[in-house]
Amino acid sequence: MGELDEVVPLLKISPQGPAETGRRAGHPGAPQPEPRVGRRAGIELPAITRRRRLSPPAAVRGPLSSGVALVPRVGQPTGVRSRQRWLPSLVLSLGLVVGWMATPAAAASPAPRVEARAAVVMDAATGAVLWQRREHLPVLVASTTKILTAIVANDGYPASKVLRVPEAAELVDGTRFGYRTGWRIRRDQLLTTLLMVSANDAAETLAAGWPGGRAGFLRAMRAKAAELGCTDSTWRDPSGLDVPGHRASAADLAVLGRALLQRPVLAKLVGSRAVTYVWPNGHRTVLANHNHFVGWGRDKGAIGVKTGYTTKAGATIVAAQRRGGRTLLAVALASKVMYQDVRALLGYGFKVRPEAGAELLGVRPEPPDDGPAPTLPPATERITGPVSGGPSPLVERLGVRILAAPVPVAACTGVACLAVGALALFWRRR
Repeated sequence: MGELDEVVPLLKISPQGPAETGRRAGHPGAPQPEPRVGRRAGIELPAITRRRRLSPPAAVRGPLSSGVALVPRVGQPTGVRSRQRWLPSLVLSLGLVVGWMATPAAAASPAPRVEARAAVVMDAATGAVLWQRREHLPVLVASTTKILTAIVANDGYPASKVLRVPEAAELVDGTRFGYRTGWRIRRDQLLTTLLMVSANDAAETLAAGWPGGRAGFLRAMRAKAAELGCTDSTWRDPSGLDVPGHRASAADLAVLGRALLQRPVLAKLVGSRAVTYVWPNGHRTVLANHNHFVGWGRDKGAIGVKTGYTTKAGATIVAAQRRGGRTLLAVALASKVMYQDVRALLGYGFKVRPEAGAELLGVRPEPPDDGPAPTLPPATERITGPVSGGPSPLVERLGVRILAAPVPVAACTGVACLAVGALALFWRRR
């Protein structure tokens, strides 16, 4: 061999630890100080890292410079640290996904709990049905009939009309206000007692003064109902007594309730908690609204309309409420808890919007004629490029998810998952 072919002896690994590691066999160098296991720059490493580094390497190959000790690398990623890095991100991602999915699930409002045999809740602006049960079933409707009676009298008689009370009015069955045969009562006074205290003698007086008498008034009721878009009803009595053939549906009553609210004189009456009534002799009395949905003042935004009751028909009600620029009508027929039913119907209705293809009740009013459509300006004067007339689909979707959702279990679950993800992210950065 040449001068460079010197045989280098193999390293000897001492079982005593790293004190003798790092010098050649037979080298007289000074003993190296034992490294401080598990420490780097004065910072103590976790116990699991310390235990792993106590084990010396199995073999060391290659030439080592004199006096250099083999110190294990400190700070290698372990399985625990790897899990600590990706676990918070996973929890945060899961929280975001679950929260995003829970919000639309919460937005789906459950159906209202209604005891009535037939019921409907309708959007007054469009006539769209928001929820219904047997809405087109003709049933006995009791004094909610007086909604149509009031509409016909309001449209057919002038405000100054004075009508004579017939004998049939004094003898009529059911609720009477106390009119006597031969008294002369103005139309508005009759409408007041008709709608506020459900006076059957007022209904009979209004019917008797019609051209053709009572029979002519009933024909006018049927004609007016058809004109407004009613399809299921047959009208045989101006008061709503249980006479043969007198029937109406919840859908038709909703249509009539909307028509009444479009007449200012009638809408003011049914939306009042109490009014002052002047008798023919000048005596004044205060009449409280028999419709407790309005009269008791417990339901904010309640604006009407009419209640009824007979033994066969049970309790019936047509209710209307206005919230946030929307007006809804709810009808409950043959119900033992009519006020709870209409509150449930209206509460549900204000949480939802009319669906595409929903049934539309009544005759839709024709849009006003604003004249011929304006012509477009020349092409050179038009603004080019897409112009958005509303929010982007993403913003609209977020708004629907956030604003339309109530706060049931699903929404709370989503919020909880988001909170857990945020806490996990905070714990990761500590």
